[in-house]
Amino acid sequence: MHRILLTALCTLVLASTGFAEVNTAHPLGFPTAIGSVAEKITLTYNLIFWICLVIFAFVQILILYAIYKFRRSKNPTPATFSHNNLIEVVWTAVPVLICAVIAWASFDAMKHIRTMPEAGETVEVIAYQFGWEFDYPDYGISAEEATEAHTQLSSAGVDRYVKDIIVPVDTDIVLHITARDVIHAFYAPDLGLKIDAVPGRINYAWFNAPKEGDYIGQCAELCGSAHGEMFFNVKVVSKAEYRAWVNKMRSENGEAPVDFDTAPSPTMAMSQ
Repeated sequence: MHRILLTALCTLVLASTGFAEVNTAHPLGFPTAIGSVAEKITLTYNLIFWICLVIFAFVQILILYAIYKFRRSKNPTPATFSHNNLIEVVWTAVPVLICAVIAWASFDAMKHIRTMPEAGETVEVIAYQFGWEFDYPDYGISAEEATEAHTQLSSAGVDRYVKDIIVPVDTDIVLHITARDVIHAFYAPDLGLKIDAVPGRINYAWFNAPKEGDYIGQCAELCGSAHGEMFFNVKVVSKAEYRAWVNKMRSENGEAPVDFDTAPSPTMAMSQ
């Protein structure tokens, strides 16, 4: 009996040891959340995980208690009672309350994720077999093709060229996502982004990255023979570096530079 209880306790402890490192409830959870969208997803997941963990522990302890308390050697005569009104009310009311809490948390997270910011930067994401096109309609530019092999994704003599979607830090970024040929999926786990790219349809997603860095993404919908090579990189840079890049790209296109100090903030117009 003691060995069973010790094993159950060790399982619970090991299941929760990864929280401090990856900002989730256990090592197999989501990666460290970057931005409010990913944080909402992670918090909702953590809430449901802990609820499930408590239910699991309670049920297992109850089963072990019943096995020990009502074992045949100590209770040769079967019990004669058949039900208990209080217990029946409790085991009906508690699950209803748990479902209400999960529903509220899920609705709150979904509302945050699906409510697009009214202003910010717009990037049009176009998926195709087997790559990505990133257009910036407010500035009339597109992301450059990669010229150097990606150090993290290239291995065993295979060079992988990954296109960057360049965005400024601490800025709302709204993505208009579609596809040219078959169904793809835009997936950037660190940022909490995963949404289908469907031909003939525009799907919307948004994020705001609070710190600079590179966040690898990929297609998450089986789309053909080279699906496994369909990576992209979300490159979050400083606002000054982003503005310099925008004007560099406009200059290469023969366009006048943008005066960001006087230009109004772009406003996204979309059908929700």
